[in-house]
Amino acid sequence: MYEHFATLLSYPAPDIWRSLEGTIKAASRELPEAAEFLESFRESAVALGPAALEELYIKTFEMRADSAPYAGHQIFGEDWRRGIFMAGLRARYGALGISEGQELPDHLSVVLRYLEALEPGPEKDEMIGDCIAPAVRKVLQAIGDQSPYGHVLDALRLCIMPPCGDESEFEETSCRPSSLSLFPILP
Repeated sequence: MYEHFATLLSYPAPDIWRSLEGTIKAASRELPEAAEFLESFRESAVALGPAALEELYIKTFEMRADSAPYAGHQIFGEDWRRGIFMAGLRARYGALGISEGQELPDHLSVVLRYLEALEPGPEKDEMIGDCIAPAVRKVLQAIGDQSPYGHVLDALRLCIMPPCGDESEFEETSCRPSSLSLFPILP
C-alpha cells in the first residue's frame, strides 16, 4: 500500500487514479476510516480535473516550505543534518535498486517506495516512527483543511499508526520510545 501512497503524494500523473482506487480498496478492508479520507480526496480530485489537480499539488506542496513533502526538511529544516540524512537514504536506495526519479531522496513519495521495499523489522519501524510519522504530522499541521491532499495525508497517518501506538504518541517528534540509530542523526 505504501507504493500507492507514494504515487498519491507525487506530482499528479495518469496513474494516480489506479493508485487511488488500489489504496481505497486495500484500506477499506482493514482501515475503513482511511478509506473514507481517500474517497473524500477522490471526490475532490474528480471535481477538479487533471489540470486543476496539478495546480493544487503545486499550491499545496511546492509553494510553502512548511508544507513541503520532504521528510528531511520537516525533521531538520535546512540544517546540515538533512544532507547527511539524504545521503544515508540514497545509499540505502542504491542497495535496493530504488530510483529517486527527479525527486530528492527525502521526498515522502520516494521514502514511501523505500518503505514498500523493506521487510518488516527495526529499519522499517524506524523509518515510520522517526521519519514518516513526524513529517506527515508537520505537513498536516501546515495545510490544515486548506487542501484535499490533507485527506491523503490523514489516510497515510492512519495506515502508519499501528507501529506508533496511540494518537498521543504520534504527536511526539518520534513516536517510538527509542531510536535504533540506523539513521543516527534522527532525533
